[in-house]
Amino acid sequence: DMLAGSMDTSATAIEWAMAELMRNPCVMQKVQDELEKVVGLDRPIEESDLENLNYLDMVIKESLRLHP
Repeated sequence: DMLAGSMDTSATAIEWAMAELMRNPCVMQKVQDELEKVVGLDRPIEESDLENLNYLDMVIKESLRLHP
C-alpha cells in the first residue's frame, strides 16, 4: 500500500529528527528559539512560516543525511 508506505517513511524521519534533537540539547534550544522568534507562542505554525525557519530546515536536512 503506497499511502501507508509514505506515511511510515514520514513518521520514521520525524522520529529520527526528534531523537537527534534530544541527543543535542543545544540544537534543540536553537530550534525552539527560532520557532519562538518566527511564530511566537500564541499561535500554531502556518505553512507561510516555513520559509523563515531556516535553522529548522537545516536540522531536518541533516537528520535526513544521517538517517537516509
